[in-house]
Amino acid sequence: MVTEEKVEKEARASESESSVGLHPHGKLLSSYLGLSFSLFLALLPSSSSISQLSTLHLKLGEKHMVDQIHAAAEKIACLRAKVVELEQSKAELKARVEELTRETCHEPDKIFPNFSLLFFSYFPYYFLRKIVGKIL
Repeated sequence: MVTEEKVEKEARASESESSVGLHPHGKLLSSYLGLSFSLFLALLPSSSSISQLSTLHLKLGEKHMVDQIHAAAEKIACLRAKVVELEQSKAELKARVEELTRETCHEPDKIFPNFSLLFFSYFPYYFLRKIVGKIL
């Protein structure tokens, strides 16, 4: 029985060494690791907070897209107003061109007041010179 008691004492000693480890501060180290792991698990975000963050991210994305849509709509409205303005300007210019065309067709003497005088005085002289120049 002495041997059995000796074996039991050795077994208890080996158990205590395995729990404490070979390091003299083994219990302190194991307590630190256990506490660190429990703090890590406590501070780990839960699945509900992860879903809240993903929902918040989606809402921010939607808000950004809505802002882009509103900015694009404002730009489209501005460009449409400019198109209307340019079409009005085009219509005014076209009307002015037609008016000036009518004036020039009906009243050529306003544009070239001395045209008939110029044509009948200079051009016969010019043609006679050409004809005489060819003869001589």
